[in-house]
Amino acid sequence: MLVLLGPSFVGGDAAYQRLSKVTGMVGYDLRARLKPGMWGLVKALADEAEAARLAAALKAENFPSVVVAREVASDPERPILWLKGLTIDDRQLTLALNERSMTVPVEALCTVVRGEAQVGKSALTRGAAAGSATSSATFRAVVPSASDVQVFRESNTQTSFEAFAAADLHFHSVLWIARIDARSFDFRELGIAAQSPAGALDTLVDRLALLGKLRVDRAVRASSVSSFTQQSARIPTPPPHSAATPHAPQRGKEISGDERFDPYSRVIGEAERVLARERAAEPKA
Repeated sequence: MLVLLGPSFVGGDAAYQRLSKVTGMVGYDLRARLKPGMWGLVKALADEAEAARLAAALKAENFPSVVVAREVASDPERPILWLKGLTIDDRQLTLALNERSMTVPVEALCTVVRGEAQVGKSALTRGAAAGSATSSATFRAVVPSASDVQVFRESNTQTSFEAFAAADLHFHSVLWIARIDARSFDFRELGIAAQSPAGALDTLVDRLALLGKLRVDRAVRASSVSSFTQQSARIPTPPPHSAATPHAPQRGKEISGDERFDPYSRVIGEAERVLARERAAEPKA
């Protein structure tokens, strides 16, 4: 179980001292893990009851904390689907997926995770890991032959990857995720003109955040949640359509995985969903 600290954490010496008392962790480790304005991983615990106790202790000290199952990072019931188009009509969003369109209220949006997806990243990571595990007894001579050079060039080409600006739309009531790929999305239909696809994507994300009064997460490069999910998560096998979550599109193109951005996005989306649920359940003042 992942015990997470929410982005409303403001930091400060006094706050870190209180965190140290609650968690039993040293201040240096806490400052490295938990930064103001972003989700951070307090602890990853195997025992669900222990995780719940820690989260309750944090809340008692007015720290925004939620518990998310670590399996969320690679949950096949949370597919990432390609969003081909988007129409904004007052308080309604029309999502154009691969072979289906659906209209949802703006209030259905929970959060947006903005970052950079890397196609082919998983293959590159696995290749590097496999290479690091090779015994030194198998190393070849320093001076390569012509065939060695050719093999190196071919393997280097196979492990290349491309990165692109992406934004994941998470919803309150469903687990599937709609992803905007800045390379192929037509922003002109929304009247957005920018010098770069990434700039156009940021404009759209800001518009959605203002319209839905929701938070945009841009901390994939800095958050300790990303460090954890990148180390522990594995790219899931796409589930059969019969295993789709309720209200999920029955047909659509699932996006190939990125071992860094995909699991991070899933965990952040679930954390925001849990936090919104808990706030809604709080007694009104």
